[in-house]
Amino acid sequence: MPSSEPGPAPAPSPAPSLVDHLNQLEERLAVLLLVAMTGLVGAQVVARFIFSAGFSWMDELARVAFVWVVFLGAIVAMRRCLHIRVLAGIRAMPARWRPWIEAAGDLATLAFCCAMTWHGLELMLSTLRFSFDLPATRLSMFWVYLIMPLSFGLQVLRLGYVIVSRRRDPMNV
Repeated sequence: MPSSEPGPAPAPSPAPSLVDHLNQLEERLAVLLLVAMTGLVGAQVVARFIFSAGFSWMDELARVAFVWVVFLGAIVAMRRCLHIRVLAGIRAMPARWRPWIEAAGDLATLAFCCAMTWHGLELMLSTLRFSFDLPATRLSMFWVYLIMPLSFGLQVLRLGYVIVSRRRDPMNV
């Protein structure tokens, strides 16, 4: 006969970490900007073709949202290890070479992301020295370029985590 006494209480789920919050922020911001971009482009189409009027500020904001969505998507892709790799070439190599080839590819990607972080930071900061604004919205290009060092910097951190994790447990990454 089954016991009516309750079993052990389930273990409490761990509190979300800062990384979990960052992951959610990245994805939610990307979705929000994608929705905003779609709304702006849709409104612009309606304004142009139904009312024969267009608003240049809508085009500018839609382009800025598109740039941010692309770079936020790159962060998410790095976190999920979804960036493009030439797996056919890696699989064609002898098994003992594969970890070395993957490591070389990771290091090349890491170097590229570091360089893009640095140059994106330089580009972003150059907008503070010289006024460079979008014509219709007067939005500073600082806000447009901010996503470059942010995106590539976070990709450096994510790829670094993957590299360290792969060295600890090559079968689990």
